[in-house]
Amino acid sequence: MKICIVGGIFDKSPEYRAAHSISPETVLVRGLAEWGIDVTGVGHAMALEELEADVVHMHHFGRAALSMAARKRSFKYVFTSHDPFAMNGLSVGIRRTLTDRYVVGGADAVVALSRAERSFLCSQYGRSSEGVPVIHNGIVADTFRPLPGIQRSSSHLLFVGQLKKFKGLDDLLCALKMVRDLHPSVKLTVVSQTAPLLSHYQALAARLGLAGAVSFAGAKSPSQLADLYNSACMLISPSHGECLSTVVLEAMACGCPVIATDVGGIREQLRGEAGAIVPKREPAALADCISELLSKSDSRAEMGAAGQRIVQKCFNVPRMVEKHIALYRRLLESPERVGYRARFSGRCIQGALRIV
Repeated sequence: MKICIVGGIFDKSPEYRAAHSISPETVLVRGLAEWGIDVTGVGHAMALEELEADVVHMHHFGRAALSMAARKRSFKYVFTSHDPFAMNGLSVGIRRTLTDRYVVGGADAVVALSRAERSFLCSQYGRSSEGVPVIHNGIVADTFRPLPGIQRSSSHLLFVGQLKKFKGLDDLLCALKMVRDLHPSVKLTVVSQTAPLLSHYQALAARLGLAGAVSFAGAKSPSQLADLYNSACMLISPSHGECLSTVVLEAMACGCPVIATDVGGIREQLRGEAGAIVPKREPAALADCISELLSKSDSRAEMGAAGQRIVQKCFNVPRMVEKHIALYRRLLESPERVGYRARFSGRCIQGALRIV
Protein backbone atom coordinates (compact mmCIF):
# COMPACT_ATOMS: atom_id res chain seq x y z
CA MET A 1 0.00 0.00 0.00
CA LYS A 2 1.52 3.29 -1.15
CA ILE A 3 0.09 6.51 0.32
CA CYS A 4 0.64 10.10 -0.80
CA ILE A 5 -0.28 12.90 1.62
CA VAL A 6 -0.82 16.28 -0.11
CA GLY A 7 -0.62 19.40 2.04
CA GLY A 8 0.44 23.03 1.75
CA ILE A 9 3.12 22.57 4.41
CA PHE A 10 5.13 20.51 1.91
CA ASP A 11 5.27 23.47 -0.51
CA LYS A 12 7.06 25.58 2.10
CA SER A 13 10.79 26.16 2.45
CA PRO A 14 12.89 23.88 4.67
CA GLU A 15 13.27 26.78 7.12
CA TYR A 16 9.51 27.28 7.38
CA ARG A 17 8.88 23.56 7.80
CA ALA A 18 11.49 23.35 10.54
CA ALA A 19 9.72 26.14 12.45
CA HIS A 20 6.30 24.56 11.89
CA SER A 21 7.31 20.94 12.30
CA ILE A 22 4.05 19.81 13.88
CA SER A 23 0.99 19.97 11.64
CA PRO A 24 -1.75 17.39 10.98
CA GLU A 25 -0.17 16.46 7.64
CA THR A 26 3.38 16.09 8.93
CA VAL A 27 2.24 14.16 11.99
CA LEU A 28 0.26 11.79 9.75
CA VAL A 29 3.21 11.23 7.41
CA ARG A 30 5.57 10.45 10.29
CA GLY A 31 3.01 8.21 11.96
CA LEU A 32 2.33 6.21 8.81
CA ALA A 33 6.06 5.76 8.22
CA GLU A 34 6.51 4.49 11.77
CA TRP A 35 3.82 1.88 11.05
CA GLY A 36 5.86 0.70 8.05
CA ILE A 37 3.58 2.27 5.43
CA ASP A 38 5.16 3.47 2.17
CA VAL A 39 4.23 7.16 2.41
CA THR A 40 5.34 10.43 0.86
CA GLY A 41 4.32 14.03 1.53
CA VAL A 42 3.99 16.45 -1.38
CA GLY A 43 2.77 20.03 -1.77
CA HIS A 44 -0.26 21.36 -3.62
CA ALA A 45 2.03 22.59 -6.40
CA MET A 46 2.99 19.01 -7.29
CA ALA A 47 1.89 18.00 -10.81
CA LEU A 48 -1.02 15.63 -10.19
CA GLU A 49 -0.22 13.48 -13.20
CA GLU A 50 3.11 12.63 -11.57
CA LEU A 51 1.55 11.16 -8.42
CA GLU A 52 2.12 7.44 -8.05
CA ALA A 53 0.15 5.96 -5.16
CA ASP A 54 -2.66 3.62 -4.22
CA VAL A 55 -4.29 6.35 -2.11
CA VAL A 56 -3.85 10.12 -2.42
CA HIS A 57 -5.00 12.03 0.65
CA MET A 58 -5.50 15.74 -0.05
CA HIS A 59 -5.65 18.26 2.81
CA HIS A 60 -7.36 21.68 2.49
CA PHE A 61 -9.49 23.24 -0.22
CA GLY A 62 -7.80 24.86 -3.19
CA ARG A 63 -6.95 24.47 -6.85
CA ALA A 64 -5.20 21.15 -6.31
CA ALA A 65 -8.23 19.69 -4.51
CA LEU A 66 -10.54 20.82 -7.30
CA SER A 67 -8.24 19.41 -9.97
CA MET A 68 -8.02 16.12 -8.11
CA ALA A 69 -11.81 15.81 -7.87
CA ALA A 70 -12.21 16.57 -11.58
CA ARG A 71 -9.59 14.27 -13.10
CA LYS A 72 -9.80 10.60 -13.99
CA ARG A 73 -7.59 8.54 -11.72
CA SER A 74 -6.52 5.01 -10.95
CA PHE A 75 -5.97 5.60 -7.23
CA LYS A 76 -8.39 6.22 -4.38
CA TYR A 77 -8.81 9.85 -3.34
CA VAL A 78 -9.37 10.97 0.26
CA PHE A 79 -10.04 14.58 1.25
CA THR A 80 -9.77 16.44 4.59
CA SER A 81 -10.82 20.09 4.52
CA HIS A 82 -9.59 21.43 7.91
CA ASP A 83 -12.06 24.21 7.09
CA PRO A 84 -13.74 26.13 9.93
CA PHE A 85 -15.65 28.60 7.79
CA ALA A 86 -18.64 27.05 6.01
CA MET A 87 -19.67 24.76 8.87
CA ASN A 88 -19.74 27.70 11.28
CA GLY A 89 -21.67 30.03 9.00
CA LEU A 90 -18.68 32.22 8.09
CA SER A 91 -18.20 33.66 4.62
CA VAL A 92 -16.22 31.48 2.18
CA GLY A 93 -16.38 33.66 -0.94
CA ILE A 94 -17.61 33.02 -4.46
CA ARG A 95 -14.79 30.68 -5.49
CA ARG A 96 -15.43 28.30 -2.63
CA THR A 97 -19.17 28.53 -3.12
CA LEU A 98 -18.70 27.39 -6.73
CA THR A 99 -16.29 24.57 -6.03
CA ASP A 100 -16.89 23.08 -2.56
CA ARG A 101 -19.62 20.67 -3.61
CA TYR A 102 -17.54 19.29 -6.44
CA VAL A 103 -14.45 18.85 -4.26
CA VAL A 104 -16.34 17.09 -1.48
CA GLY A 105 -18.45 15.05 -3.89
CA GLY A 106 -15.49 13.89 -5.97
CA ALA A 107 -13.67 12.12 -3.14
CA ASP A 108 -13.88 8.41 -2.40
CA ALA A 109 -13.94 9.36 1.30
CA VAL A 110 -14.00 12.65 3.19
CA VAL A 111 -12.41 12.66 6.65
CA ALA A 112 -14.24 14.76 9.24
CA LEU A 113 -12.27 15.96 12.24
CA SER A 114 -15.31 15.93 14.53
CA ARG A 115 -18.84 14.60 14.65
CA ALA A 116 -20.08 18.16 14.20
CA GLU A 117 -18.14 18.43 10.94
CA ARG A 118 -19.44 15.08 9.71
CA SER A 119 -23.01 16.19 10.38
CA PHE A 120 -22.38 19.35 8.36
CA LEU A 121 -20.73 17.53 5.44
CA CYS A 122 -23.53 14.97 5.21
CA SER A 123 -26.34 17.53 5.39
CA GLN A 124 -24.69 20.19 3.21
CA TYR A 125 -23.29 17.98 0.46
CA GLY A 126 -25.41 14.85 0.58
CA ARG A 127 -22.59 12.54 1.64
CA SER A 128 -23.54 9.35 3.43
CA SER A 129 -22.07 8.89 6.90
CA GLU A 130 -20.27 5.77 5.58
CA GLY A 131 -18.22 7.99 3.29
CA VAL A 132 -17.39 10.51 6.03
CA PRO A 133 -15.46 8.79 8.83
CA VAL A 134 -14.59 10.86 11.90
CA ILE A 135 -10.86 10.78 12.63
CA HIS A 136 -9.64 13.17 15.29
CA ASN A 137 -6.25 14.84 14.98
CA GLY A 138 -3.64 13.38 17.29
CA ILE A 139 -1.45 15.45 19.60
CA VAL A 140 2.28 14.70 19.81
CA ALA A 141 2.67 13.52 23.40
CA ASP A 142 6.46 13.89 23.49
CA THR A 143 6.08 17.64 22.98
CA PHE A 144 2.74 18.59 24.50
CA ARG A 145 2.64 17.20 28.03
CA PRO A 146 2.93 18.41 31.63
CA LEU A 147 6.47 19.64 32.16
CA PRO A 148 8.21 19.36 35.55
CA GLY A 149 9.64 22.49 37.11
CA ILE A 150 7.16 24.93 35.55
CA GLN A 151 4.77 26.61 37.97
CA ARG A 152 1.32 27.43 36.65
CA SER A 153 0.36 31.10 37.03
CA SER A 154 -2.84 32.21 38.73
CA SER A 155 -3.31 35.29 36.52
CA HIS A 156 -1.68 34.63 33.13
CA LEU A 157 -4.14 34.12 30.25
CA LEU A 158 -2.99 32.72 26.91
CA PHE A 159 -4.28 33.15 23.35
CA VAL A 160 -2.74 31.11 20.52
CA GLY A 161 -3.94 31.58 16.96
CA GLN A 162 -3.76 33.51 13.73
CA LEU A 163 -4.33 37.24 14.06
CA LYS A 164 -7.36 37.17 11.79
CA LYS A 165 -10.86 38.42 12.53
CA PHE A 166 -12.49 34.98 12.77
CA LYS A 167 -10.22 34.00 15.66
CA GLY A 168 -12.10 36.46 17.90
CA LEU A 169 -9.21 38.31 19.53
CA ASP A 170 -11.28 41.52 19.40
CA ASP A 171 -13.80 39.85 21.70
CA LEU A 172 -11.09 38.66 24.07
CA LEU A 173 -9.48 42.09 24.37
CA CYS A 174 -12.85 43.66 25.14
CA ALA A 175 -13.49 40.92 27.71
CA LEU A 176 -10.07 41.43 29.25
CA LYS A 177 -10.85 45.08 29.98
CA MET A 178 -13.92 43.95 31.97
CA VAL A 179 -12.01 41.17 33.74
CA ARG A 180 -9.32 43.58 34.93
CA ASP A 181 -11.94 45.63 36.78
CA LEU A 182 -12.21 42.66 39.19
CA HIS A 183 -8.77 41.12 38.70
CA PRO A 184 -6.36 43.99 37.94
CA SER A 185 -3.27 41.79 37.91
CA VAL A 186 -4.48 39.60 35.03
CA LYS A 187 -2.39 39.72 31.87
CA LEU A 188 -2.69 38.16 28.43
CA THR A 189 -0.02 36.70 26.15
CA VAL A 190 -0.91 36.55 22.45
CA VAL A 191 0.96 33.98 20.36
CA SER A 192 0.47 34.05 16.59
CA GLN A 193 2.18 32.11 13.80
CA THR A 194 0.70 34.57 11.29
CA ALA A 195 -0.18 38.16 12.17
CA PRO A 196 -1.75 40.09 9.27
CA LEU A 197 -3.78 42.24 11.70
CA LEU A 198 -1.10 42.78 14.35
CA SER A 199 -1.24 46.59 14.13
CA HIS A 200 -5.05 46.51 14.44
CA TYR A 201 -4.92 44.50 17.66
CA GLN A 202 -2.06 46.55 19.11
CA ALA A 203 -4.08 49.71 18.50
CA LEU A 204 -7.23 48.14 20.00
CA ALA A 205 -5.35 47.10 23.12
CA ALA A 206 -4.03 50.65 23.48
CA ARG A 207 -7.51 52.18 23.05
CA LEU A 208 -8.86 49.85 25.73
CA GLY A 209 -6.11 50.84 28.15
CA LEU A 210 -4.52 47.38 27.97
CA ALA A 211 -1.13 48.25 26.51
CA GLY A 212 0.68 47.10 29.64
CA ALA A 213 -1.52 44.05 30.13
CA VAL A 214 -1.18 42.42 26.71
CA SER A 215 2.02 40.95 25.31
CA PHE A 216 2.12 40.22 21.57
CA ALA A 217 4.71 37.45 21.60
CA GLY A 218 4.75 36.52 17.89
CA ALA A 219 5.43 32.98 16.70
CA LYS A 220 6.69 30.22 18.97
CA SER A 221 8.20 26.82 18.33
CA PRO A 222 6.31 23.72 19.52
CA SER A 223 8.55 23.39 22.57
CA GLN A 224 8.10 27.07 23.43
CA LEU A 225 4.33 26.66 23.09
CA ALA A 226 4.45 23.69 25.45
CA ASP A 227 6.21 25.89 28.03
CA LEU A 228 3.47 28.51 27.71
CA TYR A 229 0.65 25.97 27.98
CA ASN A 230 2.29 24.65 31.15
CA SER A 231 2.67 28.07 32.75
CA ALA A 232 -0.63 29.70 31.76
CA CYS A 233 -3.58 29.94 34.09
CA MET A 234 -5.99 29.32 31.20
CA LEU A 235 -6.05 29.12 27.43
CA ILE A 236 -8.75 31.35 25.94
CA SER A 237 -10.11 30.40 22.51
CA PRO A 238 -12.69 33.03 21.45
CA SER A 239 -12.85 31.76 17.85
CA HIS A 240 -15.88 32.29 15.60
CA GLY A 241 -15.21 29.01 13.81
CA GLU A 242 -13.27 25.75 14.25
CA CYS A 243 -13.45 22.18 12.96
CA LEU A 244 -11.37 20.69 15.72
CA SER A 245 -9.05 23.12 17.48
CA THR A 246 -5.48 21.85 17.62
CA VAL A 247 -4.57 24.68 19.99
CA VAL A 248 -7.25 23.59 22.45
CA LEU A 249 -5.99 19.98 22.32
CA GLU A 250 -2.38 21.05 22.83
CA ALA A 251 -3.36 23.05 25.90
CA MET A 252 -5.41 20.14 27.27
CA ALA A 253 -2.47 17.78 26.76
CA CYS A 254 -0.35 20.10 28.91
CA GLY A 255 -2.93 20.24 31.69
CA CYS A 256 -4.03 23.80 30.90
CA PRO A 257 -7.74 24.52 31.48
CA VAL A 258 -9.61 26.03 28.54
CA ILE A 259 -12.34 28.58 27.95
CA ALA A 260 -13.62 28.30 24.38
CA THR A 261 -16.52 29.47 22.27
CA ASP A 262 -19.27 27.04 21.28
CA VAL A 263 -18.13 26.33 17.71
CA GLY A 264 -17.28 23.28 15.62
CA GLY A 265 -16.02 20.32 17.61
CA ILE A 266 -15.22 22.21 20.83
CA ARG A 267 -17.86 20.38 22.89
CA GLU A 268 -16.49 17.07 21.60
CA GLN A 269 -13.01 18.10 22.72
CA LEU A 270 -13.76 19.48 26.19
CA ARG A 271 -16.50 16.93 26.96
CA GLY A 272 -17.85 19.06 29.78
CA GLU A 273 -14.75 18.36 31.86
CA ALA A 274 -11.65 20.06 30.49
CA GLY A 275 -12.92 23.62 30.36
CA ALA A 276 -15.83 25.99 29.98
CA ILE A 277 -17.81 26.94 26.88
CA VAL A 278 -19.23 30.39 26.13
CA PRO A 279 -21.24 31.83 23.20
CA LYS A 280 -19.18 33.30 20.38
CA ARG A 281 -19.08 37.07 19.79
CA GLU A 282 -20.19 37.84 23.37
CA PRO A 283 -17.33 39.57 25.24
CA ALA A 284 -19.42 40.08 28.40
CA ALA A 285 -20.17 36.36 28.71
CA LEU A 286 -16.50 35.59 28.08
CA ALA A 287 -15.45 38.08 30.75
CA ASP A 288 -17.86 36.60 33.29
CA CYS A 289 -16.54 33.09 32.65
CA ILE A 290 -12.88 34.15 32.91
CA SER A 291 -13.55 36.06 36.14
CA GLU A 292 -15.38 33.11 37.66
CA LEU A 293 -12.61 30.62 36.89
CA LEU A 294 -9.91 33.00 38.09
CA SER A 295 -11.55 32.69 41.52
CA LYS A 296 -11.69 28.88 41.43
CA SER A 297 -8.23 27.36 41.50
CA ASP A 298 -9.56 23.91 42.39
CA SER A 299 -11.89 23.90 39.38
CA ARG A 300 -9.02 24.91 37.12
CA ALA A 301 -6.87 22.07 38.43
CA GLU A 302 -9.68 19.55 37.88
CA MET A 303 -10.20 20.81 34.33
CA GLY A 304 -6.50 20.54 33.56
CA ALA A 305 -6.31 16.95 34.82
CA ALA A 306 -9.42 16.03 32.84
CA GLY A 307 -7.93 17.54 29.68
CA GLN A 308 -4.83 15.38 29.99
CA ARG A 309 -6.93 12.22 30.34
CA ILE A 310 -9.15 13.07 27.38
CA VAL A 311 -6.23 13.76 25.03
CA GLN A 312 -4.34 10.65 26.10
CA LYS A 313 -7.39 8.47 25.47
CA CYS A 314 -9.06 10.02 22.43
CA PHE A 315 -6.70 12.41 20.66
CA ASN A 316 -3.41 10.53 20.49
CA VAL A 317 -1.30 10.02 17.37
CA PRO A 318 -1.38 6.17 17.29
CA ARG A 319 -5.18 6.22 17.33
CA MET A 320 -5.27 8.79 14.51
CA VAL A 321 -2.81 6.85 12.35
CA GLU A 322 -4.51 3.49 12.95
CA LYS A 323 -7.87 4.91 11.86
CA HIS A 324 -6.37 6.37 8.69
CA ILE A 325 -4.73 3.06 7.81
CA ALA A 326 -8.04 1.25 8.34
CA LEU A 327 -9.76 3.77 6.03
CA TYR A 328 -7.16 3.41 3.29
CA ARG A 329 -7.32 -0.39 3.40
CA ARG A 330 -11.12 -0.37 3.35
CA LEU A 331 -11.11 1.82 0.24
CA LEU A 332 -8.56 -0.34 -1.54
CA GLU A 333 -10.54 -3.49 -0.78
CA SER A 334 -13.74 -1.98 -2.20
CA PRO A 335 -14.17 -1.84 -5.99
CA GLU A 336 -17.01 0.66 -5.66
CA ARG A 337 -16.95 4.38 -5.02
CA VAL A 338 -18.17 5.33 -1.55
CA GLY A 339 -18.95 8.92 -2.47
CA TYR A 340 -20.46 10.43 -5.57
CA ARG A 341 -19.34 12.79 -8.32
CA ALA A 342 -21.17 16.09 -8.37
CA ARG A 343 -22.93 16.94 -11.63
CA PHE A 344 -20.79 19.70 -13.10
CA SER A 345 -20.29 20.21 -16.81
CA GLY A 346 -16.76 20.35 -18.16
CA ARG A 347 -17.27 24.04 -18.92
CA CYS A 348 -18.21 24.75 -15.28
CA ILE A 349 -15.12 22.96 -13.97
CA GLN A 350 -12.81 24.73 -16.41
CA GLY A 351 -14.28 28.07 -15.33
CA ALA A 352 -13.93 27.20 -11.66
CA LEU A 353 -10.31 26.18 -12.14
CA ARG A 354 -9.53 29.51 -13.79
CA ILE A 355 -10.77 31.52 -10.80
CA VAL A 356 -9.38 29.36 -7.98
